Amino acid sequence: MNPNYNLGQPIPGASVKVAYTGTAGTTAAISDRAVTIRVIATTDCFIEIGMAPTAVADTGMYLPALVPEYFMCPKGTKVSAIQVASGGTIYVTPLD
Repeated sequence: MNPNYNLGQPIPGASVKVAYTGTAGTTAAISDRAVTIRVIATTDCFIEIGMAPTAVADTGMYLPALVPEYFMCPKGTKVSAIQVASGGTIYVTPLD
């Protein structure tokens, strides 16, 4: 990745986290200021991003543990995650 590429600045105090297990965990709506979000998980999981997402094992987007990913997001976006093999937590940081 180009070190000069800027995905935005973290919005202070706007990060959210949610736990997931064999049942999906879903964040509240991300800050309306966000243009991009950074998502990182503590264990391998499947995620869905949208207005009313529910992550489903084996059909969502695979997110390996401790690998941050960046996504564009419309206002009102939520992130949902479900475990691959063990529960964990996703951390979502909005960037503007």
